[in-house]
Amino acid sequence: MARHSRLSAVAVLAIVTLSGCGARPSAAGDTSTRLTVTTTESPTSSASAASSPPSSGGETSPPDQGNRCTAAMLTGTVEPQNAGAGQRYATLVVRNKTQQTCTLSGYGGLDLLDVTKNVLPTRAERTLAPESALVTLRPGASAGKTLHWGVVATGGEPTDGPCQPAASSINVIPPDETASFEVDFEFGPVCDNGRIETSAYFPR
Repeated sequence: MARHSRLSAVAVLAIVTLSGCGARPSAAGDTSTRLTVTTTESPTSSASAASSPPSSGGETSPPDQGNRCTAAMLTGTVEPQNAGAGQRYATLVVRNKTQQTCTLSGYGGLDLLDVTKNVLPTRAERTLAPESALVTLRPGASAGKTLHWGVVATGGEPTDGPCQPAASSINVIPPDETASFEVDFEFGPVCDNGRIETSAYFPR
């Protein structure tokens, strides 16, 4: 009986001792086991993230169509076409004389000049086909626009002589520009107060 009591006492002491060796509370009072997990980024994800540029929040710019053709970049001629009774047709041809690609889009302007380079009455009207479209001129490339005018006096213009002073050249103003360049015009007077119908520029 005494031996059994001693064995019971030893068992109780062992239980108490084991309880004291259990998990100790942390400084924050958390007795749960902490597990640290380390994540490793895959090589594919890293490469993708490195190659993607940061978003700017804007739209993608359209492809570069080249610079707008200026007067300083162009040279020109006026080439005659078939003429009708009292009617004249010609093509104003402009060429890119630089080593840089440029673009034309639209009609531009023109002024008739006399032999002393004075501006004559000019009424350029945008009535002929084709309509406006973007034309890209590589170095040395050309574009054209059709011209049409009359050589018969109208209104109060004189009928016993030239209807208007003869034009010897024209100032050509490229679309969306203000500066001009000069082109020879050897077709005489333009009647109806210098009225010239024009098309937009087209590729040649």
